[in-house]
Amino acid sequence: MRLKTTVIGSLPRLHEDLKKAIRLAVDLQVETGIDIISDGEQRTDMLSYLSNSMQGLKVDGERISITGRIRPVENMEESFRIVDFLEARKHIVEKGYSNRLKIGVSGPITFGFSAALRNAGPYGNVRNTELYNDVALVVNRIARLIQSYDCLIQIDEPGVSAGFLDPERLREPIEIAVEGLEPSLTGIHVCGKLNAKMLKSLSFLKNIGILSLEFAGTPGNIDLLSRSFFENCSKKIGVGCMRVNVLSRDGLTAPEDAMEIIRRVVSKIGVENVAYIHPDCGLRKTEHDLALLILRNLVDASKELNV
Repeated sequence: MRLKTTVIGSLPRLHEDLKKAIRLAVDLQVETGIDIISDGEQRTDMLSYLSNSMQGLKVDGERISITGRIRPVENMEESFRIVDFLEARKHIVEKGYSNRLKIGVSGPITFGFSAALRNAGPYGNVRNTELYNDVALVVNRIARLIQSYDCLIQIDEPGVSAGFLDPERLREPIEIAVEGLEPSLTGIHVCGKLNAKMLKSLSFLKNIGILSLEFAGTPGNIDLLSRSFFENCSKKIGVGCMRVNVLSRDGLTAPEDAMEIIRRVVSKIGVENVAYIHPDCGLRKTEHDLALLILRNLVDASKELNV
């Protein structure tokens, strides 16, 4: 059984022209052998992708702060996230690719906390639950629109492992963000070190069928897994098995090392509970040649692994 491969979302910028960069990102993933591809997130960073999707923000380059109550913009089809998604989808159709498309959207906790750190506006401070719920409504509008095209959605929440909110307060904003979505087409990505309390909170989330977690850079996360735990919550795992914070070839995760990570995860939860394998996180800040090698090693691991 060959496990499917995917990416977390971002790739290094591939061309100065944005549309060409998106097309090149799609082609690169298909040619490398990635099964479930992204648009490469070629425009900007994960937070700025949402910057023109909502009212109530002040945007200065990649610096975002809150100036008013967060509300969705009237024409969401013109938001960066939707425009770039549609460009990638158009290219996939034109080229006749059979690969599924998965789009990452910044989660309400990560976005809300990061923006409020600079200025929380009418919310007062980062502890105001209304802030995260208002952002979640915008995320939900974007996610529903993308999923209406039968594409996979991934809510990106590095703020969970960073401790932006107590695990007990994660559930409400994230469930607002994924309300009405198809669970089998909806995942959440949380990189970094987790603990049992965080993982338990993630396992209870409604409408999310896949938890994409980091294991190559944080192998201790594997110890949190168990077959009974994930059978009870009816979720599958996306296995992060390639380090991304690498500066040279020496830092790359070799295919055989990735296979050992995957085997350890499978021994904990069973192969039937693995959705796909992927790098630990996005590759936006990874040097181009190293990013390509990470994807190639990932595909090689999937081909050589027998589970």
